[in-house]
Amino acid sequence: SPSFLREKMTFFWHGHFACNLRRPFLMQQQHNTLKENALSNFGELLHAISKDPAMLQFLNNQQNKKRSPNENFAREVMELFTLGRGNYTENDIKEAARAFTGWGSNKEGQFNFRKRQHDYGQKTIFGKTKDYNGEEVLDLLLEKPQTARFITEKLFRFFVSEHIDEQLVASLSQN
Repeated sequence: SPSFLREKMTFFWHGHFACNLRRPFLMQQQHNTLKENALSNFGELLHAISKDPAMLQFLNNQQNKKRSPNENFAREVMELFTLGRGNYTENDIKEAARAFTGWGSNKEGQFNFRKRQHDYGQKTIFGKTKDYNGEEVLDLLLEKPQTARFITEKLFRFFVSEHIDEQLVASLSQN
């Protein structure tokens, strides 16, 4: 049934977007975000979970400010959530962290963009330079063929087999 698939995908995404906080309200809110977006396209889910207060707190983006960028959120978005290890440079991480400055949450558990904490300067990510913001970095990641490959491979392992069929995964990640 559709609800079984939604629950299974929610479980999959919970493992993919791993997060651990001792704030039940925020964790329930994150679960709801995963469940609501479990069957949507990956881009919509990535944008939603990247603005999730539990995720932002877990990955220290509350401390990501223009005068002292915190790279943890940017690194995990690239390494664990989209591209996988080795498909970005340290400079990409540093510059992406600057694009995510100012992202946080308020006391009510809602995403909050603190514009005075955001770095509005030029950033070079994947060889492209402009005044990127966080949403644009997520879009850059979604444009990378390696993101499709990384997600397809994880889905294949979860639903089909631990033994990857390289040709099939390559074909599926093109669609």
